Amino acid sequence: IFVRDHFVSLDTVIGSSMAPTLSPDAHETGRRDWIVIQRNTRNGQAIKRGDVVTLWKPHRPEEISIKRVIGVEGDVVFPRRGYAVDEGKGRVVVPRGHVWVEGDNWRKSYDSCDFGPVSLGLVDGRAVRV
Repeated sequence: IFVRDHFVSLDTVIGSSMAPTLSPDAHETGRRDWIVIQRNTRNGQAIKRGDVVTLWKPHRPEEISIKRVIGVEGDVVFPRRGYAVDEGKGRVVVPRGHVWVEGDNWRKSYDSCDFGPVSLGLVDGRAVRV
């Protein structure tokens, strides 16, 4: 348990928000990808644009989600949909200590476009292998 909570774990991908990158055929075949999660990413250590991360859902803190980091603090992102944006300009500046995350399958993803930037304190780990 100590190793899983603090260093590395093996998790299965449930849902289609990261398809086609992860579990692209799960809804048809039932086959799900397994990912190795590096857990020692507390406070954003080593988190960068393009990383696939696990995070505690801001709207359901008892559940974990997996998404891709689109922006890190200071980045300007242009949400495809949803999130109330800065002065109606269609852009958001990612605040200090936050990341912007989105699912690869934006049609099936509940992500920063819906709930805004995510505190680095909610990032649980980074996928290092599939």
